[in-house]
Amino acid sequence: MAIGILAVLALAWWLNRKGVLLPNLIRFGGVAAAGLLAVRFLTSGRIVMAAVAAAAGGAWWLWHQRDGDDMSELGDAARLLGVPPDAPSDVVWQAWRQAMTTAHPDAGGTAQAAQALTDARDMLVAAAEKRRDSDD
Repeated sequence: MAIGILAVLALAWWLNRKGVLLPNLIRFGGVAAAGLLAVRFLTSGRIVMAAVAAAAGGAWWLWHQRDGDDMSELGDAARLLGVPPDAPSDVVWQAWRQAMTTAHPDAGGTAQAAQALTDARDMLVAAAEKRRDSDD
């Protein structure tokens, strides 16, 4: 059981570093709880209960699936630039400049890649300014 908890903690750390844990915390938390419960049932020999817990975890995953909402788009933009979704605007600008050194058409990239980076930058900067304004 301790190995399972350590594996879940390592996965949570990795997802947080990638910027997808917080926007999907309810989704991942429910599936993790159902998964741990299923493993516990399996280790005690209750296979039917383990299957029910696993099915409940799958249903939870599907029920809480995001359909392109703002948090999901913000997470995609953050992953594209390699910054956390709650990064300040100066960090976003720095990441955008760094990414544009290879994505710009003049540097061997494509216009589509440059536009995707620019859209991601604009979305993340707007979110950072909104957070800054709400803190004041």
